Amino acid sequence: MARSKVYIADLEDNAVVESTFLLAAKSIRETRSGDPYLSMTLQDRSGTIEVRAWDNALMLDKRADIDDFVAIRGRVSSYRDKLQITITDMERIDDASVDLADYMPHSRWSADGLFEQLRSLLTHQIQSPEVLRFLNALLDDPDFARRYKQAPAAVTNHHNFLGGLLEHTLSMARLGLQMARHYQAYYPGLVDSDLVIAGVVLHDMGKVEELSYRRSFDYTTEGRMVGHIARGAEIVGQVAAALTPELDPDLVTHLKHLVLSHHGRMEYGSPVTPRTAEAMLLHFLDMIDSRMNMCWNACEPLVSGASASGGWSDYRRALEGFMFVQPAPAGGRWGQEGRVMLQDTEGPGLATNTSPEPEARPVAEPSSARAAEPRTPRPEDKNLSLFGE
Repeated sequence: MARSKVYIADLEDNAVVESTFLLAAKSIRETRSGDPYLSMTLQDRSGTIEVRAWDNALMLDKRADIDDFVAIRGRVSSYRDKLQITITDMERIDDASVDLADYMPHSRWSADGLFEQLRSLLTHQIQSPEVLRFLNALLDDPDFARRYKQAPAAVTNHHNFLGGLLEHTLSMARLGLQMARHYQAYYPGLVDSDLVIAGVVLHDMGKVEELSYRRSFDYTTEGRMVGHIARGAEIVGQVAAALTPELDPDLVTHLKHLVLSHHGRMEYGSPVTPRTAEAMLLHFLDMIDSRMNMCWNACEPLVSGASASGGWSDYRRALEGFMFVQPAPAGGRWGQEGRVMLQDTEGPGLATNTSPEPEARPVAEPSSARAAEPRTPRPEDKNLSLFGE
């Protein structure tokens, strides 16, 4: 059987395929008439695809196990607007004959570059020496840093690729910094931006132990029995306990609360709900960034022009429906030239505000260090352009 590599993203309907993949999942199922068939998920760095073997299912099932590399022969078809493969043959291939980078989805940016930019953001933007001391103690651990760079943010749905946790964290940190400072100015004394950014770094760090990502993505035993939220709170306690001098216990409590409440609701896995403004903001930052990645996953083929389906994505269960993208014509959409940046309350492309001006009210002076003016970033700060390396 041929062992050339054809990527899942390049497969076309009705094409014959002979290629190698990573076997991510498999099970024997039954048709309505009671006959066995083999259901599998194959993966490479470009995505995943569902595979069926209707004939010789039991024989093919014995030829490979989950996390094996396999060579398959089959035909691509479309089912419910999604491509799948019906195979006629499959064999296991030796690990030494493949390049792992061809089979594991990974971030578009280098993990080292993302990690460097996260550290730069913390160094230049965190104003509390104690918060920065805690975060540096966590990220200076070489074993933790290695896993933090590699881990996906989830098994499915969002940022489910190597480096996904780090990409998700950096994106949230940049957005969180802007939102925290907005509300610092809008509601003086309410929001501590240092706690928001610390919560971003910490909220999903338990996933380095919750998830298995050596090959296919799955949950570890600890992940299923403890979970990343509880484990994350434990890590906060462990890092804090190792610090000398001792960290303020109130700060440790705040950091644990950020981790424990970031899912927002108990039915979503949080043992407590957000009880601080920083925890509330962290929860919604997590929701925004994860949902935007889901939108990108659904819409990227439409944005890139790889799919011409009338502007509609395929059905996405996590988004509870289909997503629509209106391709922008060369001259801009609806008369705009390029992207309009919102800078003023009125002007070209922006609606004029005709409502009466609200009564001016004096702004109270900050009552504590929490509301201090944000420090101006140093010139060498690299966090001014999104994911620039």
